[in-house]
Amino acid sequence: RTFRNGRIQAQAAAVRKVGPRGGEADKENQSVNVPAAPSLEALTSSQPFVVVSLDGCGQCEELKALLTARGVPAAAFVKWNKGGAEYPALKKQLAAHAGEVFTFPQVFADSKYQGGFKEVAGKVEQGAYDELFEREFGAEPSTLKRWIDRRPMVVFSLPSCPNCDVLRADLVRRGVPADDVFIKLDKAKPEYPSMKAQLQKLIGRDAFAFPQTFVRTAYQGNFDEVIAKADAGDYADFFAEQFGVKPPAPAPPDVGAAFALDEDF
Repeated sequence: RTFRNGRIQAQAAAVRKVGPRGGEADKENQSVNVPAAPSLEALTSSQPFVVVSLDGCGQCEELKALLTARGVPAAAFVKWNKGGAEYPALKKQLAAHAGEVFTFPQVFADSKYQGGFKEVAGKVEQGAYDELFEREFGAEPSTLKRWIDRRPMVVFSLPSCPNCDVLRADLVRRGVPADDVFIKLDKAKPEYPSMKAQLQKLIGRDAFAFPQTFVRTAYQGNFDEVIAKADAGDYADFFAEQFGVKPPAPAPPDVGAAFALDEDF
C-alpha cells in the first residue's frame, strides 16, 4: 500500500492469461488499480508522527522547519491538494478532530490528534515529543540544553521540594529574579523520564537531587554548593551584569582594632 494525497492505493496482482492462439485473457483478468476510499485514520496510523499541510501555507513551512531541526524525517510531512477529488472527504474527517473551522498544519502523534501549529509548537518547546522522536527517529533529546543555552541562569526544580525553596529564598534575598531563572519540572508528566535522562547527561551524574543550577551554560552543582559560591562572591559580577544586583559593599574596617594596635606601639 502507498499513500498519495492521503489516499491508499491498492494495486491488484497482475494476472495474464494466454489464449490458445497466444492472445491475452479477458479484461477482468488484466492488472488493475483499485483505489480505496480516502482515509485519514489509515494515514495517521501508518506512521508514528504525521503533519498534514497544504501548498502555500506559511505556518506549515514554519512548523516543518521546527520539527526537522528536532530530527523529524521528511516522510512525516503529508501535503494535501485542495483541488483533489478526495480533499472534501479528507477535510471532513479532519474536522472531526480539529473542529469545523481549522487551519493547517494539523498534527497526529501515535494516531492521536495533537492540534494545530500553535499547540504543537508549544508542545515541542516543552519537550512533549522528545521520547517519541528519540524512539522512532533516533533524534537526541535536547530540550533542556536549549533552555540552558537561552538563559543566563537556570535552576531546575520540582514541586514540593524543600531544598528548591531554600535556594529560591536565598536568590531572592540577593536580588535575583527567581521567576526568570527557575524552571519547574513535573514528575507526573509523561515527558519527565526523558527530561530526567537529559539532566543526568548534562550534569554527568546518575544520582542527584533537586534543585540543579546552571550559570552561563556551566553546571554549578546542588543547592548548598550554589549558596556557598554565592556567599563567597563567585556570582557577584554575574548578578550585577545580568540582573542589576549591586555587589555587596566591602566590610568597614574594625576601628577598635586599629586603635588597639596604635596603643601597642
